[in-house]
Amino acid sequence: MALTLWIFLAFKVLGASSEVRQFFLKQASGQDCQTLQLGESWISESPITCLIESMSNYSENCQAVVYNSQTGNCRPGSVAFGPIEKVTTSIPETGSSDKLYYVRQPIPPCNTSNNFALYDVCGTSACLYLSTSKANNYSDARTLCSQMNSTLFVGTTMAKFSLFWYTTKIYMKDNTFIGLQDIDVEGNFVWENGEPLSFEQYQYFWHFGQPDNYGKNQDCAVAQHAKTPNEFGFDDGYCFKFKKKYVCERCEQC
Repeated sequence: MALTLWIFLAFKVLGASSEVRQFFLKQASGQDCQTLQLGESWISESPITCLIESMSNYSENCQAVVYNSQTGNCRPGSVAFGPIEKVTTSIPETGSSDKLYYVRQPIPPCNTSNNFALYDVCGTSACLYLSTSKANNYSDARTLCSQMNSTLFVGTTMAKFSLFWYTTKIYMKDNTFIGLQDIDVEGNFVWENGEPLSFEQYQYFWHFGQPDNYGKNQDCAVAQHAKTPNEFGFDDGYCFKFKKKYVCERCEQC
């Protein structure tokens, strides 16, 4: 409620100008960001009033809106995320004249020692170290992150997953470990924070046909950016057979 009131007071003072929209909302260009619709649509005066009304109706669940400036149609959305091919219910739809506007999520503190930096995708930020060299194996990647007071990246939501995927695709362009494995129990993939891979994540995060446990010992999730650069989603890869790059995250709540 506090955030809603803050936005409402600023809106009353400044009006629904482009400056207000730029301050509170960022417009996604093209199909670079998506969201999931939370409820029925309605007619609203502007993107900022669309957001205010959406947050009033859906409280903290609403962090993005899809708005059509020609019709005034307003659709409330959840947290924005980079395009995930298997999510067929995302908005705006491909080819739609609707525009997505999102609120930047809380920015985490970031100790930038050891070449850590803040990275952002569709308003979700994380304090990350993108390795420039390869770890010998998954265990070594864990250790290297731990030595820098961090952990292998945990992508437990669609927003965090897309942050990992697009950051590694754009900046690393190489096969990369994420903090997800089924070393202890085959088929039971667990994040580095101990949280199991949810059914929704299992549906959306894997490449088609994966995980397949090829060779009976593929236990670590890998973004195969070098091997298959145009294929979306994780493969289950070898934890100890090939060297790979890795991403560490400093996060107090991961």
